[in-house]
Amino acid sequence: MHIYIADLDTICNQDDLISKLSPAGFARYQSFHREIRAKQFLVSHAIMADIRDKFKHISIAHKDKFVILVASDAPIGVDIEDTSKNRDFDSLAEFMHFDTAKNADEFYRLFTLSEAEYKAHPATNLRKYFYQLGKYMICIVSNDLKTVWENQNLIPEKI
Repeated sequence: MHIYIADLDTICNQDDLISKLSPAGFARYQSFHREIRAKQFLVSHAIMADIRDKFKHISIAHKDKFVILVASDAPIGVDIEDTSKNRDFDSLAEFMHFDTAKNADEFYRLFTLSEAEYKAHPATNLRKYFYQLGKYMICIVSNDLKTVWENQNLIPEKI
């Protein structure tokens, strides 16, 4: 699996990325009301344009200033969440049927796992990888044993 992580704060030339969009992609880019969503869209589509023909499966996740794409020839899924947000985890865990979640960390593990597995559907028996990138938890699911981090500056800590 290949993992691409982009920090939107480091985008230096947004105009170059915009110029690579198709007319439909450009119209979609312009439709976003929030600048952060427009940047997430722009960066994810720029990376996808470079890797689309190299892999059978691609999954995308974004949160705040981070965009993550994972790519593989095997089914794959990814999710990222900000673990620092103050939430009512007991109510959320009950609503989402995460009966085993005893604290925020366990809740985020179950939540990111469920999102990543949903994106990899219908694959089963996927390996689960959890990472911490500052205040963000990342979950990647795949049966691909080889891992290549494409951005050496943003390799998260494995948890």
